[in-house]
Amino acid sequence: MSPTPTPVPVPGGRYIEGLVGLPTTFNPLLVSNPAERDVAGVLFEGLTWVDGSGRPQPELAESWTASDDGLRYTFKLRRGVTWHDGQPFTADDVLFTIRLIQSPEFPGNPALAKFWRGIRVQVEDPYTVTFSLLEPFAPFPNYVSLPILPAHRLRGVLPEDLVDDPFNLEPVGTGPFRLASFDREGRRITLVRHDGYYGRRPYLDEVEFRFYETTDDLLSAFRDGEVQGMGMVPWEVIAHGEDLGEDARIYAPMLSGMTALFFNHQTQFFSDVRVRQAIALAIDREALVRDALLGQAEPGMGPIPASLWAYDPTGRPVDVERARSLLHEAGWGDSDGDGIVDSNGVAFRFTLLVNDDDPPRLAVANRIAEQLRQLGIAVTVQPVPSGSLLQALVSRQYSAAIFGWFPPSGDPDCFELWHSSQAETGLNFSGFRNQAIDTLLLQARQASSEEDRRSLYAEFQRVFSEQVPAVVLYYPRYFFAVKAEIGGVEPLPLIRPSDRLHALPQWFRHA
Repeated sequence: MSPTPTPVPVPGGRYIEGLVGLPTTFNPLLVSNPAERDVAGVLFEGLTWVDGSGRPQPELAESWTASDDGLRYTFKLRRGVTWHDGQPFTADDVLFTIRLIQSPEFPGNPALAKFWRGIRVQVEDPYTVTFSLLEPFAPFPNYVSLPILPAHRLRGVLPEDLVDDPFNLEPVGTGPFRLASFDREGRRITLVRHDGYYGRRPYLDEVEFRFYETTDDLLSAFRDGEVQGMGMVPWEVIAHGEDLGEDARIYAPMLSGMTALFFNHQTQFFSDVRVRQAIALAIDREALVRDALLGQAEPGMGPIPASLWAYDPTGRPVDVERARSLLHEAGWGDSDGDGIVDSNGVAFRFTLLVNDDDPPRLAVANRIAEQLRQLGIAVTVQPVPSGSLLQALVSRQYSAAIFGWFPPSGDPDCFELWHSSQAETGLNFSGFRNQAIDTLLLQARQASSEEDRRSLYAEFQRVFSEQVPAVVLYYPRYFFAVKAEIGGVEPLPLIRPSDRLHALPQWFRHA
């Protein structure tokens, strides 16, 4: 049997990818849906980009240093970078972008504006920019992966007028491909190779995105060969083994995030750590992934996503007998013989919220209800719209819920999810408070070296496993498909789905 020949990259040609939805903007600071993010991610760049492990890598900045106190970051910018219209990229563009975001009238993401508020930006020379922080923040280099806008094209535009500016549909970035045309009626955008690009010259001459109204329309277009790639393959298609064609290649990279069973610690059921430990010991995560997710995820073993550099698995094996013992120690027993444990006349029955637009999570929720039944705990699964679930979490009006968390910058910093300071109005929806975890999370976001941070996060994950503020269920994968005629595609871990296109310059048509 002869070995399979290595594909030979052939410069030139066109790649066509299908996406769902019709973009209204390609301004990377205003994008709000996957199709917009995918296109903007090819056109624009940041000072850094974040690889699948969560580490920042040079992009528009070639290097950076931090002061000893962690309050000042200095970035050396790449020379010879040009915008798609030929104008040079300089520190002035960085200053313009940050000041735009800091404006009270900035129309983009409020969380983005909140982060940059209070950070001082200073141009030292055309290729050196410094950022002064109010307090040490080790993940900062990840946050300057923020896309940079061209000052020379937008300087005269008021922030409040940015949404309606022609630039949004006539974007000028620094990425490896530039805009050639956008046919709104024909629902397609064509990008061509940016010959002035500073980095690796793309093999492809053109990249075309076609936009479809529904997922079914996109599936048909892919099967019929109208497009060579699908930006997202629905989980149901994977789970049911639907045929996408003999020439389809499905990629399933790890996605930086986790899905967990969150407890409201203010309820009578989950305030006792022994109860939370019992539930964690009774939930068989491997069975959840195997049976509910049909193997299309990785079992959850701790609060930091498995693809990130700080991951240190801390999950414990299933032990239903130990779980029953812990429940008994916590005062729960079946006093009336109805099969449901109770304490002081209160039966252990709770409602588990899950968003109704996520079939995998709903399947997992139902399996969890089955698994906890063997402990004598009655779970009512209640699917609700995503907005209703979010409102229940924000208002802390829930008993338990299944939802996911994705690090916004790819860094393992999860301060906002578990620190006591976030328990009332922040993202610590569980209301979890623990002094040891507070200290570890604060030190980890301020430590200067990755080695020190890794050690602190390892201890955080150990304490998390003991205290069980939530039960991490699984780490998701992201599915996309590309025809076999396209080479150079690798299923490397992703921070966000649009990152799969960061390697587009390496994609090619087979000889």
